[in-house]
Amino acid sequence: MKFSIILFFLIFIFACSKFSKNEKQTDNPISTEKVDTSSKGSSCSKPIKDPNHPKPMALMMRMMADNADSMRAQLLRGEHLDASHYPFMKFYLVEPTDTSVLKMQFYENARLFQEAYTDMLKTTSTQKQL
Repeated sequence: MKFSIILFFLIFIFACSKFSKNEKQTDNPISTEKVDTSSKGSSCSKPIKDPNHPKPMALMMRMMADNADSMRAQLLRGEHLDASHYPFMKFYLVEPTDTSVLKMQFYENARLFQEAYTDMLKTTSTQKQL
């Protein structure tokens, strides 16, 4: 049961990350490449930042999605996950983009996710079964 919860959340985070990356590429006309102003004799090498100013919870969710990708790849190679390499991020304690999500069910799901996550990392014999 706990492993199915963690698998669900990892897939959910991965899907949200991929969706937001695809949406960002198609809808965002602002490039993060270097801006060349050589006609004025100088160049700007500082990339343009995200104009939406993502909140800490969104940034943590993106990092968790990246961690999920590397965890999956590591498991597919037959390696065991190390808890010190993938610490749990307490995403539910930081500011969300939309505060309307902060309901009792959100915190209960976050608690269940944390339990399943820690159980998965401390039980190396069943990690490959996920």
